[in-house]
Amino acid sequence: MNNQEISSRGISQTSGLDIFSSIINYTGEFLGLGQPLMTSNIDEARDYGTAEANPQLESVIKSYPSTKNIWYKYHTTGEEGSPYTNIQAPSISGEFAHFKGHKSSGNRSFCGIYQQLSGLTVGKTYEIDITNPYQLIEGTITVKTYRKEGDTIFESSSHAFTMPYVNGNMCTHFTATTENDVILIDYTTESTSAVIQHIYAMRISELQEYLVPTYAQDIYGNDHKILRRDLGNTISDD
Repeated sequence: MNNQEISSRGISQTSGLDIFSSIINYTGEFLGLGQPLMTSNIDEARDYGTAEANPQLESVIKSYPSTKNIWYKYHTTGEEGSPYTNIQAPSISGEFAHFKGHKSSGNRSFCGIYQQLSGLTVGKTYEIDITNPYQLIEGTITVKTYRKEGDTIFESSSHAFTMPYVNGNMCTHFTATTENDVILIDYTTESTSAVIQHIYAMRISELQEYLVPTYAQDIYGNDHKILRRDLGNTISDD
């Protein structure tokens, strides 16, 4: 039976014997005005000030990014009764987007940018890649995604990077829940001194997975496809 499945030359004569390996690749660009950020509209972006308990969600709801693939921004305000420190919204300076932070009288600040994406495929996985050249500034950079269902906005995913971050580019993933999920990136800090977090660029790519046959090399340097053999073994339910 084995000879019928695999020939004497190692060629499969029965389907289903190949062993495949998975290769992951990231393709496409689904973020507008992110490469690099200094060429983006951040300075001119619509700015929303908030002192609500969930400043990120409140900003997306009250200042929804109705125009796709351009940046909107938000910042916390420090008026009387606010649980936050007043801070400026992100801006462009030189080659970088500046995210300012300051904790005063026990109150943190938050500021961020967000945009409505386009062309996503529901159920597909996407990678967010953030280039931050000054990785020794203390604080937290958070990446969130949101979806709109009717007139209601829901948070779909959240990932926080604790700074300093010394592992290269910051990367995280999300699964698209709509064709036009909203992406938000913001910054906060525990520093009682005013600090600035620099971000150079961001991109969003779609995860593509390919299955390829598995090969092994013999002692002579020849490559051979690896095949499984069906020996007819069964596993009892007992």
